[in-house]
Amino acid sequence: MANIFLCSYFAQVATRINERIKFSGKNVVFIDTAAKFEEVNFYVGEAAEILEKLGAKLIRLDVSRAQNSAALVSEQDESFYGDEILAAISRCDVIYVSGGNTFYLLKELRKSRAAQAIKNAVKAGKIYVGESAGAIAAAPDTKYATLMDENSAKMSDFTGLNLVDFCVVPHFGCEPFTEATREIMAKFGDVCDLRAINNDEFIEA
Repeated sequence: MANIFLCSYFAQVATRINERIKFSGKNVVFIDTAAKFEEVNFYVGEAAEILEKLGAKLIRLDVSRAQNSAALVSEQDESFYGDEILAAISRCDVIYVSGGNTFYLLKELRKSRAAQAIKNAVKAGKIYVGESAGAIAAAPDTKYATLMDENSAKMSDFTGLNLVDFCVVPHFGCEPFTEATREIMAKFGDVCDLRAINNDEFIEA
């Protein structure tokens, strides 16, 4: 059974993903760090609301809240750092990673040690749902995304989480990424296994 679901726009495909994995009753670690400094971030609230309506219990996690550790913010606004948050990732049923800036996301995932925790959890069978930047981050290499996202984190190492052996190109043919996604396919199509999806599609792996 597939445990990795990669999409462009979660709100458009949530019902179909739910048919496969049933969010009801599941603990979902909800990582929205990629959208932290994005001017357009309505998709974060949409995804959280949809997951809760589907019966999931959300644990919101911003892996950038502390310089060298991650902070977990529960409904009681409690904060846990270091090994405790890594344990939270390993204990959850589903890891959801939102859209936003791919490179800021990867930088903070590495710095907080959440990247390795996510890899270990998915390898152990936990479900990973990546939306846009969260889908790109699952790839072995994310350099192709420099044509979509500003490398504001000034990263030189574009290694992704390597959860899959291909590279998702989200929002293919969709505004405002129409030109960027076609440019990615033209420039990187011969060197990467690119899988282009529009806002109504998702990939299971």
